[in-house]
Amino acid sequence: MGYQDAWKIIENYPRATFVVLDKAGHILQIEQDILFDSLVNEWLDRVEYYISSQD
Repeated sequence: MGYQDAWKIIENYPRATFVVLDKAGHILQIEQDILFDSLVNEWLDRVEYYISSQD
């Protein structure tokens, strides 16, 4: 899926982060593990904050 296709649906995912990465392959979690972990952990922090703020 190209980035333009993903951009069309971003509004459906309010907790999403849209990132376009240079040198990204099909296995980002292995090829750029530090960047991948950082992005996923930051997103999880925001989801956790959102859930806790709903109480």
